[in-house]
Amino acid sequence: MSGVSVRGPSRRDSRQDTSAEAQGRALGLSIGWTAFSYLLSGMAAYGLIGWLVGRAVHVPMLFPIGMLVGLAISVGFVIWRFGKSGIPGTPGIPGTPGTRGGSSGTRGSSGTRGKSGTTGTP
Repeated sequence: MSGVSVRGPSRRDSRQDTSAEAQGRALGLSIGWTAFSYLLSGMAAYGLIGWLVGRAVHVPMLFPIGMLVGLAISVGFVIWRFGKSGIPGTPGIPGTPGTRGGSSGTRGSSGTRGKSGTTGTP
């Protein structure tokens, strides 16, 4: 043997990998809790509206109907918000550049984009 020891990745590299993995897990948890809170708040808001209207018109069935409507609207919003990629700031998230509803990258009638992100011929 020549006395050369073979090592795995250095401690610094393994810490960076662990940090990146931890950030990925934290981002996933953040998205999960956000989607869960959308579902709960939709049910609560529309359930409250259904309860108030049901109480005013003496139809108690409007409370569970309101909750179901709120859940359906919330599920639709979660799919619209996180459906494509699930990570804010990436394509598929409204309000970010290069996506529907974003500040740039919207498609016009020709369906092509130029170098500057505007519609028209390249």
